[in-house]
Amino acid sequence: MAEYEPLWTMPGQKPEQAEKTIITPKFEPLPFRVKEAVNILRGNIQLSGYDIKLISVTSAVPDEGKSSISFHLANSFAGLGRKTLFLDCDIRKSVIRERYEIEGKFDGLTEFLIGKCSIPEIVKHTNEESLDVILTGAQSPNPSELISGDRFQMLCKWCRQKYDYVIMDTPPVNTVIDGTLISKLCDGTVLVVVSGQTERNQALKAKRQLEYADVHILGVVANKVGAQKNGYGYGYGYGYGYGYYNNKYYNKYEDEEPGEHGKGR
Repeated sequence: MAEYEPLWTMPGQKPEQAEKTIITPKFEPLPFRVKEAVNILRGNIQLSGYDIKLISVTSAVPDEGKSSISFHLANSFAGLGRKTLFLDCDIRKSVIRERYEIEGKFDGLTEFLIGKCSIPEIVKHTNEESLDVILTGAQSPNPSELISGDRFQMLCKWCRQKYDYVIMDTPPVNTVIDGTLISKLCDGTVLVVVSGQTERNQALKAKRQLEYADVHILGVVANKVGAQKNGYGYGYGYGYGYGYYNNKYYNKYEDEEPGEHGKGR
């Protein structure tokens, strides 16, 4: 415990002196079927093992809905009264502050990783009693190097001690290495794809990338299941619901050649 104390507080600061900022993310009411699908995803994760606490949510490529799914998933866990932290790790291109209209200027993950502040200073409480958040903070020109450093590992250890569940929103694994580096430190990873849109070869590439890094893939979320081509109309691009598949979902296609235009079945 003592060896991590310098990362928890700044010199001369006691843990209880950390700033307690309350933020109010503006969650739009989810359609019933989408809300139930998020709750089913939460239940599937709980059934994956008693020791699954740090969970990363990633995708193959950008714009597959992983950020919305991860934030609503964290909110769902908090709704059970479980002490939950949402950790925004998409330092390159976070959408959380803008999408959920989070106001105020405060330090985040980047500032902690460069040594500017302590962990309690970047943890923000929300109006949901059991939900805390850590936002990304400033954009960084070298996020991979920051994520690979000792301070991020110490943050993960601190989170494991303080929370029942930690949901990490990570960058797409086929685009940058950050998502894989983060997922490697987690107990399990959820891969998000878009039903009828994500190319099968991209999904398989993401799966192989994670498996090569010895990442524990909990399953696949098929976003926008049953949605019309122009979407459901929900502001964040949800369809009528999610489909949740075990990791074996793609295994039967893994050795096949991609179909027309490389799209999945």
